[in-house]
Amino acid sequence: MSTPNDPGYLGYQPTLQPLKLTTGASFVQTIQPSDGAVFPAGTIISIVLTAPGGASLGAWSAVVGSTTATWTVPAATCDQIPTNSRYTMLVTYPTSPATTYAWYAGTVIRI
Repeated sequence: MSTPNDPGYLGYQPTLQPLKLTTGASFVQTIQPSDGAVFPAGTIISIVLTAPGGASLGAWSAVVGSTTATWTVPAATCDQIPTNSRYTMLVTYPTSPATTYAWYAGTVIRI
């Protein structure tokens, strides 16, 4: 049961946003930690993709520095991802044991 003080779910909630891909264009994205924070050394960030039917389409790993995570995925790779596929951006922090969060999730749309 949910109340105004209880949102009605357990666990971490990722931000739900579509992943916009343009046919013939590379996927280029840079993200930063919020409020001047840094990514600890050893942080891993990837975008995991699944087809509309649930089959794995692979993962795109970011190049992670202390203040940015950057992707540059070639158009030939992006063009293989069908509309209505799903993605989850997973962030894994180098804790013991490792801690993984689903930071963003949603569907793939094409422009």
